[in-house]
Amino acid sequence: MQVVFNHPLMYVIDYPAENAVEMLDKRIGRVGFFRGSAAESFRSDFDAFLAEERDEEQLEDFIDAHSAQVTQSIRSH
Repeated sequence: MQVVFNHPLMYVIDYPAENAVEMLDKRIGRVGFFRGSAAESFRSDFDAFLAEERDEEQLEDFIDAHSAQVTQSIRSH
């Protein structure tokens, strides 16, 4: 397990041994867990996102683009 991003809006944890990534949307208190090809796709998108200087609005747009998979409440996590 490796924390790769910790921001007031979002938290990302990578589980390389399991080929999985977890994304926590702190704005709504929900988490998503990506495995296999979904994790690889998320990592690729996230690496491309981090490669450039981004503002908070762009970060919110990134989170929103992946919000369909962020469905589990933190309380039940």
